[in-house]
Amino acid sequence: MIKRLELNSAQRQTIWLIAVIGLPIFLVLIYILYGFVFREALAVCPPNCAKTDFSGANLRQTDFEKADLTEANLARANLQGANLQSATLYFAQLQQADLSGANLTKANLQAALLAGTDLSRADLRQASLRGARLYQANLAEADLRGADLTAASLEQVNLRGVLLDETTLLKEKWRLVWELVNQGGSGRSLAGANLRNADLSGVDLSAADLSQADLREANLRGADLTDADLRGAKLQQAVLDETTKIAPKWRLVWDILNRVESGRRLPQVDLSRGFLPEAHFEGADLSGADLSRAMLAYANFRQANLAQADLSGADLTEASLRQANLAGADLRGANLSGVDFTWANLRGAIVDETTTLPDKWRLVWEIINQGGAGRNLRQTNLSWADLAGVDLSTADLEGADLRRADLTTANLAGANLAAANLSRTTLRRANLQGANLQGADLTEADLAEAILPADFTLPE
Repeated sequence: MIKRLELNSAQRQTIWLIAVIGLPIFLVLIYILYGFVFREALAVCPPNCAKTDFSGANLRQTDFEKADLTEANLARANLQGANLQSATLYFAQLQQADLSGANLTKANLQAALLAGTDLSRADLRQASLRGARLYQANLAEADLRGADLTAASLEQVNLRGVLLDETTLLKEKWRLVWELVNQGGSGRSLAGANLRNADLSGVDLSAADLSQADLREANLRGADLTDADLRGAKLQQAVLDETTKIAPKWRLVWDILNRVESGRRLPQVDLSRGFLPEAHFEGADLSGADLSRAMLAYANFRQANLAQADLSGADLTEASLRQANLAGADLRGANLSGVDFTWANLRGAIVDETTTLPDKWRLVWEIINQGGAGRNLRQTNLSWADLAGVDLSTADLEGADLRRADLTTANLAGANLAAANLSRTTLRRANLQGANLQGADLTEADLAEAILPADFTLPE
């Protein structure tokens, strides 16, 4: 016969407290231990591989089907032939990994880093590559039918042999690059096309119209540009080598854009319609050169010889022509807005109503080429101008700004220079006989061998 266990009130109260308070505490401890100690040990990879570090690992032909590899580090990993079908690789690091021949059908590669990754022969059908960064990736012979490459960066990507169809979501720029790489572009009209940063190595672009096309940073090694129209084409940082077939004129334009060299000897050279913004021509001999309709904004022509050069229709906005020789240069139709003409030689330069020229420098050009004798030039700004040998006899230059101007051998006889600013002005051998210099500022002016007014005394 079993004896019944009887508990007194104190014992019953103890058991009740354990049940009410102890059990919840026990459960909380179990949760904490699972969450922070056992969870990673219990998680199995694959499929649970989020944020796992596989960098440099040999994962050749590993089965990652439907695995979660969100933010995983797979940089430089060997994933040749791996099965990543329907895997999640959101924000995964796959730079320089080998995914050649891998199965990535329906994989999620959104925002993944794939710079320099080998994806040759990979199956990427219906994969999502939205916002993926594929700089210099190798996609040769990859299958991208039905893939979504919206907003993906494909700079310098190898697209040779890639399979696309009408369901592939791809920016028109890169679809055009794909066409050129796989179908060629000989004779095609590509005027104004955006081909920046495209891998066009070895592509046939002979006789293509590439006028105004953007080829900046494009890979043109081994490309055939024979007879291509490159007028106005942007070639900054484009990559050419000795195997690139291109006309000497356009190779020179490319060289000038991409290699700084002072003192180039380029007399009679044809650079017409070349796209040469910010080009470096300092000290260059461009005498008789054809620069007509060229883009030369912000170019540096300091001390360059542009005598008899054809600059008609050229855009020289904000260019530096400081101390340049423009004697006889054709400037008709040229845009010279904001140009620095400090001490530039404008003698014989051809200017007309179609020339966009700041009022100051148009006046300087007029004085140099038409003379300034007897002219009313009160309060005018002629500072930093090359006015050597100019006839300004009897001109009214009261209050004029002639700071740092070069008036060597100029004829200023009888001129009114009252209150004119002639500080640091060069007046060597100038004729100032009978000139009115009352109140003129001659601080540090060079008056060596100048003919001065009889009543003039140099200030101490």
